[in-house]
Amino acid sequence: MLRIRPWGLRGVAARTLDIRLAIDPARARLWHRALADALRRRGHRVAIALRPGGPRLPAAIGLILALEGLTGARRSGASGCPWDDVQPCGGDAPPDLEIDLTGGAWDAAPLRRLAPVYAGALIEEAAVAELTSGGRPLIGVRDSHAAHTPAMMHPGLDAPHRIGRSLDNLGARLAVLLARAADAVAAGGVTAGAAPLDLTPTAAWRGGLALAPLRYALNRVLRALARGAPHWHVGWRRASAGRIQDTLALPAGGWSVLPDDGARFYADPFVFAQDGRTWLFVEDLPYATGRALISAVEIGPDGPVGAPTPVLERDVHLSYPFVFARDGQIWMIPESAGSATVDLYRAEAFPHRWVHHATLLSGIEVGDATIVEEAGRLWMFGSVGGSESSSWDALHIWSSDRLEGPWQPHGRNPVVLDALGARPAGAFFRRDGALWRPAQDCAAGYGAGLALCRVMQLDDDGFAQKIETVLAAGGPGWPGTGLHTLNWAAGIEVIDGCRTRNR
Repeated sequence: MLRIRPWGLRGVAARTLDIRLAIDPARARLWHRALADALRRRGHRVAIALRPGGPRLPAAIGLILALEGLTGARRSGASGCPWDDVQPCGGDAPPDLEIDLTGGAWDAAPLRRLAPVYAGALIEEAAVAELTSGGRPLIGVRDSHAAHTPAMMHPGLDAPHRIGRSLDNLGARLAVLLARAADAVAAGGVTAGAAPLDLTPTAAWRGGLALAPLRYALNRVLRALARGAPHWHVGWRRASAGRIQDTLALPAGGWSVLPDDGARFYADPFVFAQDGRTWLFVEDLPYATGRALISAVEIGPDGPVGAPTPVLERDVHLSYPFVFARDGQIWMIPESAGSATVDLYRAEAFPHRWVHHATLLSGIEVGDATIVEEAGRLWMFGSVGGSESSSWDALHIWSSDRLEGPWQPHGRNPVVLDALGARPAGAFFRRDGALWRPAQDCAAGYGAGLALCRVMQLDDDGFAQKIETVLAAGGPGWPGTGLHTLNWAAGIEVIDGCRTRNR
């Protein structure tokens, strides 16, 4: 994961910089403008240097984007960005920092420079070659003053089969990484990884790019023929001891699958015990509507008592029914990112009737909100994306003294920026006196695995976690292709998984 050190105060640059963005008009992207705006919001002075004549953009990229346009894909910001309204920088005075977005080679001048890195190269065609080969490129930031070349992060790619959308995802995250790297420069630090990385362009990806349009078209045809759809399912088992949170490993077996009728899938399981009875809450998504609701079923001595029945439904998609007790009440915070709110519900007649109690956040799309109390304060974790970025790789935190709020965003949001270990995957738990959180491993795709993370720091100054292990589906412990939720209560452990079904 990318390490930037040191930070300015609460994520704000320690001093104001004169920053020059060097841009080749032939390679201008919408995310370049987003980067300039982010730097100005941080207080830096930004000038644009239009620097044409860099490496020629391969025709393969334009051809792929044109193919996507013909198939109805939304126009990507990778298609270009007009800079007619931006004045080229004037004067000969060197800036404090140049961010080179041209993809060209650096000269030996002592000017402090940063540049985006795509899949081990300084130009985006390396990422396109990897994407069309079925890979998922890593991204990072090169710092001319770093002893090592950059550590790379796993970006969230919410549609890896669409090259334009994937380039938008990469660009949105690079804008954040470069802005943070500028903060590090302002604070007198560097952005660097722990080991060298060769950034010399190689024939491997250049050859791959030559075949990229053909591979892309073939992948689209195969995808259309397969027409597979993910079908999530919930597994449960009795586990008073030997829980996953104790062993940090999937058991060899013992799971029972919550039956479904084939017309829906169940996912995001949470367990809650009340008055000697144990209830399983799930996301319930009927294929006929494509809009999920929250359902619940009792887990009796012989297993589920019937089929899950609806307990909460709205006019937006609901999932991730985070159920918990506090202040003598039972609460639920379901994900409702489609309404751009985080809403708190109170059980009026548990478990079947819930009433809206408060809106904790509004105007922001938060995925999988999860609350934990630590050091006498409440902390809410959730994943946040945007119009161009995936929500799989950005973890945000808010804090409050009261459940109803107000909730204040952490000064260093996003506190984790990596698809491996960002998005929440269940309730926090304690192990050997330490606070732990399950997180999704989306580096290879949404919900590909579970990262079990030990929390090293959680306070107003920052957040840090250490990924101790990553659990993957596909073996004897849990067949399938996905694994993205883990919870336990009252001796019942639950997970979910994914398999492919025909549409």
